[in-house]
Amino acid sequence: MSRILYADVIGGAAGDMLVAALIDAGAPPGPIQAAVDAVLPGRFQVETESVRRGGLCARLLRLNGGTQGDEGFVSRPFSDLVAAVESAELPGRVGARALAVLKRLGEAESRVHGIDPSGLHVHELGDDDTLLDVVGVAAAFEALGVDRLLVSSIPLAIGEGFVGRHAHGEVPLPATVTLELLKGFDARGAGTGETITPTAAAIFAGLGAPAKMFPNMTIEGVGYGAGARETEGTPNVVRVILGTEPSITSTDGPQRRDLMVLEANLDDLTPELVADAERSLLAAGALDVWTAPIHMKKGRPGFLLSALCEPEVEPRLLKAFFEATSTFGVRVYPVRRAELERRIVSVPVGEGVVRVKVGFLDGRVMSATPEHDDVARLAGEVGRSVRQVYEEAAAAALSLRYAASEGSPNDEP
Repeated sequence: MSRILYADVIGGAAGDMLVAALIDAGAPPGPIQAAVDAVLPGRFQVETESVRRGGLCARLLRLNGGTQGDEGFVSRPFSDLVAAVESAELPGRVGARALAVLKRLGEAESRVHGIDPSGLHVHELGDDDTLLDVVGVAAAFEALGVDRLLVSSIPLAIGEGFVGRHAHGEVPLPATVTLELLKGFDARGAGTGETITPTAAAIFAGLGAPAKMFPNMTIEGVGYGAGARETEGTPNVVRVILGTEPSITSTDGPQRRDLMVLEANLDDLTPELVADAERSLLAAGALDVWTAPIHMKKGRPGFLLSALCEPEVEPRLLKAFFEATSTFGVRVYPVRRAELERRIVSVPVGEGVVRVKVGFLDGRVMSATPEHDDVARLAGEVGRSVRQVYEEAAAAALSLRYAASEGSPNDEP
């Protein structure tokens, strides 16, 4: 089943608010901290605290390590941000999603200021805080198993003051780059001040899609992220709602879902570029991506690059295929996938915790597999081999199987 995250932009959104909301919804802080450390070693300690905004209880992100703020106003090549993510060892789709957000941010800045992306320098957006927010959100998505992000209408205040100091002078609210990023999203009038930051807008544009109404889902988790300031009227919070999309075909046995496969034959890409294309497809919303060796005309060796996606994601994947590969055409056809019901549970292993994927069929557990990224991280922390930790996690998962089928207290969304 597809896991949906619905971002309900109540009073506004910023990158740090989204990270805090995802933690409040159940994203474990450990993988988020590990991803941030991979990109910004030793720079920040990610913590949250409970606050109230307009009568609502929410999480506020606190960073031990400080921020650059206005005092750190130094021009910096945008390529530095991209290079920091590309060079980091990030698990799963974390790196691909973070790069997708940075790409949209860079494209918007380039269009707004009329500067070629290769010569683009960033200022307020170019500090370490932006990297933390982007990577933190991507890591939280991976930890929660999010497949799709849907975004509510977005509150905007036009002509109500200016964004602070900027290399291009004072910029009227909302920031020009924010509007560029929010093309295609629904907006509504709001009060005063900056309700949406460019980083949040880039996250929505790079990873999400607008939602005309609340999606059909089984609600599994809700989280609230708070902005730094208290506002009059509407609470300065963003709410995220995590859930599972109901299966399209309701029958006994495996659940069935109608999906799309996109594929292209490639004989002129290096293996490195094929790997980059895979990351681009995952960042665009593919549920799965794979390659297979093939022989093409004239006996040339090549790759078959394939991606599986929801029907509504097809246009984004087509664009990613043509941007990331040299293909002149992409084959598209519908498929129906039979799926086990999936649940993610946490099991204690020594001094740490490992997430386990549990698959159910007609209420019975069919499979239980530890998350390898959690295993590898814990092994590094406790100084043991990955194999030892994996075997202990597998044993713990096996003992959990029968309790999990009835709803273990360790169930996570």
